[in-house]
Amino acid sequence: MPDLATVATVLSSVKTATDIAKFLRESDLSLERAELKSKLADLIGALADTKIELVEVQETLAAKDKRIAELEEAFQSKDTLVRFSDAFYEVGADGKPTGIPYCLRCWESDHRKRQLVEKTFDKKVCTSCGHLYASGNAYPL
Repeated sequence: MPDLATVATVLSSVKTATDIAKFLRESDLSLERAELKSKLADLIGALADTKIELVEVQETLAAKDKRIAELEEAFQSKDTLVRFSDAFYEVGADGKPTGIPYCLRCWESDHRKRQLVEKTFDKKVCTSCGHLYASGNAYPL
C-alpha cells in the first residue's frame, strides 16, 4: 500500500521530468539528435513512472475513503444495536432487542453489521466471517 515514501517517489519523478523538460527547452539547436532522443526517452520514462505511482496513490485514497465511510456508518449504528444472548439486534421502540440477529464477532471486532443466516436446523452462520452460532442463541426477535 502506498505511503509517504510512495508520494515522495512520485514527487521525485515529477521533478526529474520537469528538469528534463527544462533542459530540452533551454538547449540550443546544437544538441545532437541522439542526445535529444535520449532525453526524450528519459522524460517519457519518468512520466510513465509518475503515472503508475499516482494510480497507486489514487487507489489507496479510494480504499481509505471507503473505510472511513464504513466506520462512519458503524459509528451511526453504534447506538441502534444491543447485545442479546449471542448476537446483536436492532433496538426497538420499547428499547428491547428486535429483528434479525447480527454477528457478534463482526460487530465487536470490525464494527460491521453482518446478518446471520441459517446453516442447518440448529445452527446459524455469519456469511462474512464464518462464525457458527447455535440457533437457540441467535434467532429473530
